[in-house]
Amino acid sequence: MPFIKISTLPNKLKKAKIMKNVEKALYSCEIEGKKLMPDNMATCMWQTQDCVVHKLKGYKKFNPKLVEIPVFVDLYANTMFKTEEVAKIMEIVASELSKGTGVDHNYIFIQTHVGKSGYVFINGEVWIDDNTEEIDSSSAEN
Repeated sequence: MPFIKISTLPNKLKKAKIMKNVEKALYSCEIEGKKLMPDNMATCMWQTQDCVVHKLKGYKKFNPKLVEIPVFVDLYANTMFKTEEVAKIMEIVASELSKGTGVDHNYIFIQTHVGKSGYVFINGEVWIDDNTEEIDSSSAEN
């Protein structure tokens, strides 16, 4: 189940509608004739930041009806998704956010987080996949 956390400066966009459009696009996507994911599998959340300092050209006047650039997205993807499926999810999220916010794709940044054995705390414990080797902290990827 992917969890999609969108972060922007405060705005007056119809965030719930934009998130529903993201979900609809994800649920209608097929890869090689197979649905990308079942309906109601994705969770979207939108949080606003009081301030974002960036090195992009700033606006002369803040327009609360628009999203000021950039848009940050954290995508938490389950290990059940293949690399090409995660890539497709990112493309869909970027496309729908660009349509819904008016922000160019170039200013939408998506970081994917994929949990792996020994790196996820859930249900009161660290999840260890019995099908993976023990974690060697000296060679662990960060």
